[in-house]
Amino acid sequence: MVNQPTTDSQFAPSPQLPDDPQRAHSDPRLLAEGSVIQADGYCDQPYVVIAADDAWVCVVTSSDAHEGDPSQRIVSRRSTDHGATWSEPVDVEPREGPEASWAVPLVVPSGRIYVFYTYNTQNLREVITDVGSSPRVDTLGDMAFRYSDDHGRSWSTQRYFVPLRTFDIDRANPYGGDVLFWWSVGKPEIVGDAVYISASKVGGFREERLGFQRTSEGFVVRSENILTESDPSAVTWTTLPDGDVGLRAPQGEVSEEHKLVGLTDGSLYCTYRTEAGYVGAAYSHDRGQTWTAPDFARYANGAPIKNPRAATFVWDCGDARYLLWHHNNSNTWFGTYRNPVWLSGGVERDGIIEWSQPEIALYADDPQTSMSYPDLVRDGERFWVTETQKSIARVHALDPAMLAGLWQQHSRAEVSTDALLYDSATSGSAPVELPRLQLRRGNWRIEDARAGFTIDLWIAAGSTDRVLAEQRDSAGRGWTLRQVDHDRVHLTLNDGRRENGWTSDPGTIVAGRRTHFVAIVDGGPKIVMFVADGRLQDGGTSRPYGWGRFDPDLRDVTTTEPVRLDPDMVEQLRMYGRPLRVSEAVAAFHAG
Repeated sequence: MVNQPTTDSQFAPSPQLPDDPQRAHSDPRLLAEGSVIQADGYCDQPYVVIAADDAWVCVVTSSDAHEGDPSQRIVSRRSTDHGATWSEPVDVEPREGPEASWAVPLVVPSGRIYVFYTYNTQNLREVITDVGSSPRVDTLGDMAFRYSDDHGRSWSTQRYFVPLRTFDIDRANPYGGDVLFWWSVGKPEIVGDAVYISASKVGGFREERLGFQRTSEGFVVRSENILTESDPSAVTWTTLPDGDVGLRAPQGEVSEEHKLVGLTDGSLYCTYRTEAGYVGAAYSHDRGQTWTAPDFARYANGAPIKNPRAATFVWDCGDARYLLWHHNNSNTWFGTYRNPVWLSGGVERDGIIEWSQPEIALYADDPQTSMSYPDLVRDGERFWVTETQKSIARVHALDPAMLAGLWQQHSRAEVSTDALLYDSATSGSAPVELPRLQLRRGNWRIEDARAGFTIDLWIAAGSTDRVLAEQRDSAGRGWTLRQVDHDRVHLTLNDGRRENGWTSDPGTIVAGRRTHFVAIVDGGPKIVMFVADGRLQDGGTSRPYGWGRFDPDLRDVTTTEPVRLDPDMVEQLRMYGRPLRVSEAVAAFHAG
């Protein structure tokens, strides 16, 4: 969106604003506002369980240098203040190796904490790839585990193993299945009286240097007695699904980083990343033995949920409520497409999860910053998420109002009056003073962490391109909403120094039908998003994104001119002195 008033921008990097410890009323969604878990070396998958003594125990895949370094190992930390501070790390597996990676923890009713991970038992130093070999040996070997009986302060001296049954994809790998390629990002789930650990098998690697997975599919190991058995060597395991084929992708050969939850009837629901640009999903109604045909996870309106080749996790929040972490764009490669983070709220209905339109949960000022491999922590009625940039891991409290809005989207119908600046039904043509769009720049600051504003309007049916509404002076400063290309809406923002613009998805305006259109200008992540008829635009099939970034130097678009409307096209317009949440925009549509 940067400096392109008439066409959509490419998502180019913006300069990162410096950290400002004096910033007033900080935005809790900002990545740097989280509490640091680890900020040295490499750190991945910061996953938390709550110990029997109420401390948080976090296990991290760590190394002295980078991902895949020979020093890669598992460490743990404890926190007694909800993640604000952490103890010094304790090695679960030593740095001397061989590599131990991708740890997922589980706490059982006795208070024992287990940690499961990929262990390079054979101490291989390279792996065969399609074009030669790779030194990355951290995604192969056995599923090992250790345990702690003192709330994560120390770990068992003996290492145990989970037997993994081979599938066709294993027998087709370069070692014929004698070496298993696999890893797990899914924290174990207790469903009924069983424990399930989801993981991903790899058929081969396509690049010599990095060893990117060429083919992959999901599997699950289930234990019927780990919740009650005190002897680790007597714990039993079953590899699922039945047969020789795992959970595959709806499109393409990539189905990986599986995460499952249990539903209220004991069924299982699993999400995973694909290379198709969408979240993969499947259900099992027989405790993981068989699964429904692979599909994409879908919003309640049936649209598939977009996600690049990045971790996408489902979490059980109790009371038939769920959360889904994703990135709301359909780029199909790894890249820098993991900022911001979006959350959708799920409600279980008739054995399926209906997903809400998403909200921005976390962002970094620099669009090139990525965050991933999260965990959800529930302590009482409060929720936190962890995440990592691979060099620093943090934990963040989630806003209860945001979560409530996600879970109530299907039923809430009301028009917000909080921070309402203008209503065409009552305000006439009075000028509207809008807040500046930056948290801080130079020597001035604003007092509202949720910088930005919202324009909410009902558009009558029409097919002629025209200005719908504007507040703009003779020099062009201000904002304009214009119907373009017959069925789209274009927003222009001008602060007298620069002009930005963003255009809605095709088909926003339909001839013969009224349209509810909400433009949300969010000065935190510097993002413009549109909600049309209760649906957050995501680009559909026409583009990877439905939201756009504006220039971080864009400031004040207020003018002394009045708001002007096209009376033939705009039935009602409201303006707010803050960015509404997506859930509030959806509720306004439902209110009619």
